[in-house]
Amino acid sequence: MTQILEGIAVLGAFTLYMIPSIEADAHNRDDAFAITMVNVLLGWTVIGWVAAFMWARRPATEKRLTHLVRRTHRAVARVTIDKLVAHAQSRSALQSQMVGKLRVRTRAVAVRQS
Repeated sequence: MTQILEGIAVLGAFTLYMIPSIEADAHNRDDAFAITMVNVLLGWTVIGWVAAFMWARRPATEKRLTHLVRRTHRAVARVTIDKLVAHAQSRSALQSQMVGKLRVRTRAVAVRQS
């Protein structure tokens, strides 16, 4: 009889420990796996368990997701613009070097022809 009570107590404690993961799964959250990992790895601390629980209960609003997408697009655009500017600067420097070489060659050809 004691083993049965101990088993029920362990099962109850495990269920209580996993409540944030159960909540995330019940709400069909896209980040349920991440919530479960936080719960399993940091749930033994009270702060980790509370953080996972609050994360599981907080709704994933469209505004928050839209803001994240917008920030990501801006970051990608900045990187792309920086690469384009760097390419244009290197090409400009290369063209100025080539123009100088062409002038020297043009003068050398003109000297040979005269």
